[in-house]
Amino acid sequence: MNKKLNAFLRILTVVAAVAAVVFAFLLKGKMDAALTKTAWAVADAEVKAGKDYDARMTSLAGVQGILDGKRKAIADLELAKKDLQADVADKKTKIEGLTAANTALEGERAELTRKRDELAAQLTDANSKKDGAEAALASAKEELVKATEKAAAMFTKEQLAESETKATKAEEKAELISGKYRALHAKVSRAMDNNPAPFGFASDPLGEPAKPGEAAPAVAVAEAATETILTNVLALDSDSGIVAFSVGEANGIQAKAIFDVKVAGKKVGKVQISTVKGVISFGQLQPDKELDIRAISKAGSVSLVPSTKLAVN
Repeated sequence: MNKKLNAFLRILTVVAAVAAVVFAFLLKGKMDAALTKTAWAVADAEVKAGKDYDARMTSLAGVQGILDGKRKAIADLELAKKDLQADVADKKTKIEGLTAANTALEGERAELTRKRDELAAQLTDANSKKDGAEAALASAKEELVKATEKAAAMFTKEQLAESETKATKAEEKAELISGKYRALHAKVSRAMDNNPAPFGFASDPLGEPAKPGEAAPAVAVAEAATETILTNVLALDSDSGIVAFSVGEANGIQAKAIFDVKVAGKKVGKVQISTVKGVISFGQLQPDKELDIRAISKAGSVSLVPSTKLAVN
Protein backbone atom coordinates (compact mmCIF):
# COMPACT_ATOMS: atom_id res chain seq x y z
CA MET A 1 0.00 0.00 0.00
CA ASN A 2 2.76 2.37 0.85
CA LYS A 3 4.56 1.53 -2.34
CA LYS A 4 1.51 2.31 -4.41
CA LEU A 5 1.00 5.60 -2.56
CA ASN A 6 4.60 6.59 -2.99
CA ALA A 7 4.45 5.83 -6.69
CA PHE A 8 1.29 7.88 -7.05
CA LEU A 9 2.81 10.81 -5.20
CA ARG A 10 5.89 10.65 -7.35
CA ILE A 11 3.80 10.59 -10.52
CA LEU A 12 1.70 13.49 -9.19
CA THR A 13 4.84 15.45 -8.39
CA VAL A 14 6.19 14.87 -11.89
CA VAL A 15 2.90 15.92 -13.45
CA ALA A 16 2.79 19.06 -11.26
CA ALA A 17 6.35 19.90 -12.22
CA VAL A 18 5.61 19.42 -15.90
CA ALA A 19 2.45 21.56 -15.53
CA ALA A 20 4.45 24.23 -13.75
CA VAL A 21 7.05 24.17 -16.49
CA VAL A 22 4.33 24.40 -19.15
CA PHE A 23 2.56 27.24 -17.24
CA ALA A 24 5.82 29.08 -16.79
CA PHE A 25 6.58 28.66 -20.48
CA LEU A 26 3.13 29.91 -21.47
CA LEU A 27 3.32 32.79 -19.00
CA LYS A 28 6.73 33.72 -20.33
CA GLY A 29 5.31 33.73 -23.86
CA LYS A 30 2.40 35.98 -22.88
CA MET A 31 4.71 38.36 -21.04
CA ASP A 32 7.02 38.50 -24.04
CA ALA A 33 4.03 39.14 -26.32
CA ALA A 34 2.76 41.87 -23.97
CA LEU A 35 6.20 43.50 -23.84
CA THR A 36 6.41 43.36 -27.63
CA LYS A 37 2.96 44.90 -28.14
CA THR A 38 3.61 47.67 -25.61
CA ALA A 39 7.11 48.48 -26.81
CA TRP A 40 5.76 51.80 -28.15
CA ALA A 41 5.12 52.94 -24.56
CA VAL A 42 8.86 52.97 -23.85
CA ALA A 43 9.54 55.54 -26.58
CA ASP A 44 6.34 57.60 -25.92
CA ALA A 45 7.27 60.96 -24.35
CA GLU A 46 4.10 61.08 -22.22
CA VAL A 47 3.84 57.43 -21.06
CA LYS A 48 7.56 56.84 -20.49
CA ALA A 49 7.04 53.12 -19.68
CA GLY A 50 9.80 50.98 -18.20
CA LYS A 51 11.48 48.18 -20.04
CA ASP A 52 10.64 45.34 -17.62
CA TYR A 53 7.17 43.90 -17.35
CA ASP A 54 6.12 45.24 -13.93
CA ALA A 55 7.34 48.78 -14.57
CA ARG A 56 5.67 48.80 -17.95
CA MET A 57 2.34 47.61 -16.59
CA THR A 58 2.52 50.29 -13.90
CA SER A 59 3.17 52.98 -16.52
CA LEU A 60 0.34 51.74 -18.75
CA ALA A 61 -2.09 52.22 -15.88
CA GLY A 62 -1.72 56.01 -16.35
CA VAL A 63 -2.56 55.87 -20.06
CA GLN A 64 -6.31 56.18 -19.25
CA GLY A 65 -5.78 59.63 -17.71
CA ILE A 66 -3.70 60.72 -20.69
CA LEU A 67 -6.42 59.54 -23.07
CA ASP A 68 -9.10 61.35 -21.08
CA GLY A 69 -7.07 64.56 -21.26
CA LYS A 70 -6.60 64.11 -25.00
CA ARG A 71 -10.30 63.50 -25.50
CA LYS A 72 -11.14 66.67 -23.54
CA ALA A 73 -8.61 68.66 -25.59
CA ILE A 74 -10.17 67.29 -28.79
CA ALA A 75 -13.66 68.30 -27.58
CA ASP A 76 -12.40 71.81 -26.76
CA LEU A 77 -10.80 72.03 -30.19
CA GLU A 78 -14.07 70.97 -31.81
CA LEU A 79 -15.89 73.78 -29.97
CA ALA A 80 -13.19 76.26 -30.99
CA LYS A 81 -13.51 75.00 -34.57
CA LYS A 82 -17.27 75.66 -34.53
CA ASP A 83 -16.68 79.18 -33.15
CA LEU A 84 -14.13 79.86 -35.88
CA GLN A 85 -16.51 78.57 -38.54
CA ALA A 86 -19.25 80.89 -37.20
CA ASP A 87 -16.77 83.79 -37.19
CA VAL A 88 -15.74 82.98 -40.76
CA ALA A 89 -19.41 82.90 -41.85
CA ASP A 90 -20.02 86.28 -40.15
CA LYS A 91 -16.97 87.82 -41.82
CA LYS A 92 -18.09 86.39 -45.16
CA THR A 93 -21.47 88.09 -44.73
CA LYS A 94 -19.77 91.38 -43.86
CA ILE A 95 -17.46 91.06 -46.88
CA GLU A 96 -20.49 90.52 -49.12
CA GLY A 97 -22.15 93.61 -47.62
CA LEU A 98 -18.99 95.67 -48.15
CA THR A 99 -18.76 94.41 -51.72
CA ALA A 100 -22.34 95.51 -52.39
CA ALA A 101 -21.65 98.91 -50.79
CA ASN A 102 -18.51 99.27 -52.90
CA THR A 103 -20.51 98.50 -56.04
CA ALA A 104 -23.06 101.17 -55.09
CA LEU A 105 -20.26 103.69 -54.43
CA GLU A 106 -18.73 102.91 -57.82
CA GLY A 107 -22.09 103.69 -59.42
CA GLU A 108 -22.35 106.96 -57.50
CA ARG A 109 -18.79 107.84 -58.49
CA ALA A 110 -19.63 107.27 -62.15
CA GLU A 111 -22.73 109.48 -61.81
CA LEU A 112 -20.73 112.23 -60.07
CA THR A 113 -18.10 112.02 -62.80
CA ARG A 114 -20.81 112.45 -65.44
CA LYS A 115 -22.25 115.47 -63.61
CA ARG A 116 -18.76 116.92 -63.23
CA ASP A 117 -18.24 116.64 -67.00
CA GLU A 118 -21.61 118.31 -67.63
CA LEU A 119 -20.75 121.15 -65.25
CA ALA A 120 -17.35 121.52 -66.92
CA ALA A 121 -19.08 121.86 -70.30
CA GLN A 122 -21.49 124.42 -68.85
CA LEU A 123 -18.60 126.34 -67.31
CA THR A 124 -16.82 126.38 -70.67
CA ASP A 125 -19.96 127.73 -72.32
CA ALA A 126 -20.35 130.35 -69.55
CA ASN A 127 -16.73 131.44 -69.98
CA SER A 128 -17.30 131.71 -73.72
CA LYS A 129 -20.33 133.94 -73.14
CA LYS A 130 -18.39 135.97 -70.59
CA ASP A 131 -15.58 136.51 -73.12
CA GLY A 132 -18.16 137.58 -75.69
CA ALA A 133 -19.76 139.98 -73.22
CA GLU A 134 -16.37 141.44 -72.30
CA ALA A 135 -15.55 141.92 -75.97
CA ALA A 136 -18.92 143.60 -76.54
CA LEU A 137 -18.37 145.82 -73.50
CA ALA A 138 -14.92 146.80 -74.71
CA SER A 139 -16.36 147.63 -78.11
CA ALA A 140 -19.14 149.67 -76.49
CA LYS A 141 -16.60 151.56 -74.41
CA GLU A 142 -14.58 152.38 -77.54
CA GLU A 143 -17.72 153.62 -79.25
CA LEU A 144 -18.58 155.66 -76.16
CA VAL A 145 -15.13 157.27 -76.21
CA LYS A 146 -15.54 158.11 -79.86
CA ALA A 147 -19.01 159.52 -79.24
CA THR A 148 -17.67 161.55 -76.33
CA GLU A 149 -14.88 162.97 -78.47
CA LYS A 150 -17.39 163.79 -81.18
CA ALA A 151 -19.73 165.39 -78.68
CA ALA A 152 -16.90 167.51 -77.31
CA ALA A 153 -16.73 169.31 -80.59
CA MET A 154 -20.49 169.84 -80.71
CA PHE A 155 -21.40 170.88 -77.16
CA THR A 156 -20.16 173.21 -74.51
CA LYS A 157 -18.18 171.94 -71.55
CA GLU A 158 -21.26 172.04 -69.31
CA GLN A 159 -23.38 170.15 -71.84
CA LEU A 160 -20.65 167.56 -72.27
CA ALA A 161 -20.37 167.06 -68.50
CA GLU A 162 -24.14 166.61 -68.29
CA SER A 163 -24.08 164.03 -71.10
CA GLU A 164 -21.25 162.15 -69.46
CA THR A 165 -23.15 162.13 -66.16
CA LYS A 166 -26.27 160.74 -67.84
CA ALA A 167 -24.26 158.10 -69.68
CA THR A 168 -22.52 157.06 -66.47
CA LYS A 169 -25.81 156.81 -64.59
CA ALA A 170 -27.35 154.81 -67.41
CA GLU A 171 -24.40 152.42 -67.40
CA GLU A 172 -24.55 152.10 -63.59
CA LYS A 173 -28.30 151.48 -63.73
CA ALA A 174 -27.83 148.82 -66.43
CA GLU A 175 -25.15 147.12 -64.36
CA LEU A 176 -27.37 147.30 -61.23
CA ILE A 177 -30.29 145.70 -63.09
CA SER A 178 -28.00 143.01 -64.50
CA GLY A 179 -26.63 142.34 -61.00
CA LYS A 180 -30.13 142.05 -59.56
CA TYR A 181 -31.12 139.70 -62.36
CA ARG A 182 -28.08 137.48 -61.73
CA ALA A 183 -28.76 137.46 -57.97
CA LEU A 184 -32.36 136.41 -58.51
CA HIS A 185 -31.28 133.85 -61.11
CA ALA A 186 -28.81 132.34 -58.62
CA LYS A 187 -31.44 132.28 -55.86
CA VAL A 188 -34.05 130.58 -58.07
CA SER A 189 -31.36 128.19 -59.33
CA ARG A 190 -30.53 127.15 -55.73
CA ALA A 191 -34.23 126.76 -54.93
CA MET A 192 -34.52 124.39 -57.93
CA ASP A 193 -31.62 122.13 -56.87
CA ASN A 194 -28.93 124.19 -58.65
CA ASN A 195 -30.68 124.07 -62.02
CA PRO A 196 -28.26 126.07 -64.26
CA ALA A 197 -31.17 127.48 -66.31
CA PRO A 198 -34.37 127.59 -64.20
CA PHE A 199 -37.50 127.89 -66.34
CA GLY A 200 -35.22 128.18 -69.39
CA PHE A 201 -33.68 131.51 -68.30
CA ALA A 202 -29.96 131.91 -68.96
CA SER A 203 -27.72 133.32 -66.24
CA ASP A 204 -26.62 136.12 -68.60
CA PRO A 205 -29.33 138.82 -68.66
CA LEU A 206 -27.92 140.31 -71.86
CA GLY A 207 -28.30 137.03 -73.79
CA GLU A 208 -26.48 136.57 -77.08
CA PRO A 209 -25.21 139.89 -78.55
CA ALA A 210 -26.71 141.02 -81.85
CA LYS A 211 -24.70 140.02 -84.91
CA PRO A 212 -23.02 142.78 -87.00
CA GLY A 213 -25.41 144.26 -89.55
CA GLU A 214 -28.57 143.09 -87.78
CA ALA A 215 -31.16 145.72 -86.96
CA ALA A 216 -32.35 146.22 -83.41
CA PRO A 217 -35.72 144.61 -82.67
CA ALA A 218 -38.71 146.84 -83.21
CA VAL A 219 -40.71 148.21 -80.32
CA ALA A 220 -44.47 147.86 -80.39
CA VAL A 221 -47.15 149.22 -78.13
CA ALA A 222 -49.62 146.79 -76.58
CA GLU A 223 -52.37 147.05 -74.03
CA ALA A 224 -51.74 145.66 -70.55
CA ALA A 225 -53.95 142.89 -69.20
CA THR A 226 -57.36 144.31 -68.38
CA GLU A 227 -58.34 141.91 -65.62
CA THR A 228 -56.96 141.26 -62.16
CA ILE A 229 -54.62 138.23 -62.15
CA LEU A 230 -54.17 136.02 -59.08
CA THR A 231 -50.63 134.58 -58.86
CA ASN A 232 -48.18 132.94 -56.48
CA VAL A 233 -44.93 134.66 -55.49
CA LEU A 234 -42.24 132.15 -56.52
CA ALA A 235 -39.27 134.16 -55.25
CA LEU A 236 -38.52 137.61 -53.88
CA ASP A 237 -35.17 139.30 -53.34
CA SER A 238 -35.80 141.86 -50.60
CA ASP A 239 -32.53 143.71 -51.29
CA SER A 240 -33.00 144.23 -55.04
CA GLY A 241 -36.80 144.17 -55.17
CA ILE A 242 -36.82 141.60 -57.98
CA VAL A 243 -39.81 139.25 -57.76
CA ALA A 244 -40.91 136.15 -59.72
CA PHE A 245 -44.59 135.30 -60.36
CA SER A 246 -46.23 132.03 -61.44
CA VAL A 247 -48.00 133.68 -64.43
CA GLY A 248 -46.68 134.63 -67.85
CA GLU A 249 -47.61 135.11 -71.50
CA ALA A 250 -50.34 132.48 -71.21
CA ASN A 251 -52.07 134.73 -68.66
CA GLY A 252 -51.77 137.96 -70.66
CA ILE A 253 -48.63 139.23 -68.89
CA GLN A 254 -46.30 141.27 -71.13
CA ALA A 255 -42.94 142.90 -70.58
CA LYS A 256 -42.94 146.54 -69.40
CA ALA A 257 -46.48 146.21 -67.98
CA ILE A 258 -47.05 147.86 -64.59
CA PHE A 259 -49.36 146.30 -61.98
CA ASP A 260 -50.57 147.26 -58.55
CA VAL A 261 -49.75 144.44 -56.13
CA LYS A 262 -52.53 143.67 -53.66
CA VAL A 263 -52.81 141.25 -50.74
CA ALA A 264 -56.36 140.53 -49.53
CA GLY A 265 -57.57 143.58 -51.47
CA LYS A 266 -55.00 145.92 -49.90
CA LYS A 267 -52.37 147.55 -52.13
CA VAL A 268 -48.89 146.67 -50.91
CA GLY A 269 -46.80 147.95 -53.83
CA LYS A 270 -46.35 148.38 -57.55
CA VAL A 271 -44.31 146.21 -59.94
CA GLN A 272 -43.06 146.61 -63.50
CA ILE A 273 -42.65 143.37 -65.46
CA SER A 274 -39.18 142.99 -66.98
CA THR A 275 -39.11 139.44 -68.38
CA VAL A 276 -41.94 137.11 -69.41
CA LYS A 277 -41.99 133.41 -70.32
CA GLY A 278 -44.86 130.99 -70.89
CA VAL A 279 -45.92 130.48 -67.27
CA ILE A 280 -43.51 132.68 -65.34
CA SER A 281 -42.56 136.34 -65.21
CA PHE A 282 -40.04 138.53 -63.43
CA GLY A 283 -40.59 142.08 -62.30
CA GLN A 284 -39.04 144.98 -60.39
CA LEU A 285 -40.90 146.42 -57.38
CA GLN A 286 -41.19 150.17 -57.80
CA PRO A 287 -40.44 152.76 -55.10
CA ASP A 288 -43.81 153.61 -53.63
CA LYS A 289 -45.11 154.91 -50.31
CA GLU A 290 -47.40 151.88 -50.09
CA LEU A 291 -44.62 149.34 -50.80
CA ASP A 292 -44.58 146.59 -48.16
CA ILE A 293 -41.98 143.97 -49.16
CA ARG A 294 -42.53 142.02 -45.95
CA ALA A 295 -46.24 141.59 -46.67
CA ILE A 296 -45.47 140.42 -50.22
CA SER A 297 -42.86 137.91 -49.04
CA LYS A 298 -45.23 136.46 -46.41
CA ALA A 299 -48.22 136.23 -48.77
CA GLY A 300 -48.73 132.89 -50.48
CA SER A 301 -50.48 134.61 -53.38
CA VAL A 302 -51.06 138.19 -54.55
CA SER A 303 -53.36 139.95 -57.01
CA LEU A 304 -51.87 141.88 -59.96
CA VAL A 305 -54.15 144.74 -60.97
CA PRO A 306 -53.27 146.37 -64.37
CA SER A 307 -52.50 150.06 -64.12
CA THR A 308 -50.88 151.29 -67.40
CA LYS A 309 -50.14 150.55 -71.03
CA LEU A 310 -46.80 148.97 -71.87
CA ALA A 311 -44.10 148.73 -74.52
CA VAL A 312 -42.85 145.26 -75.39
CA ASN A 313 -40.03 144.01 -77.54
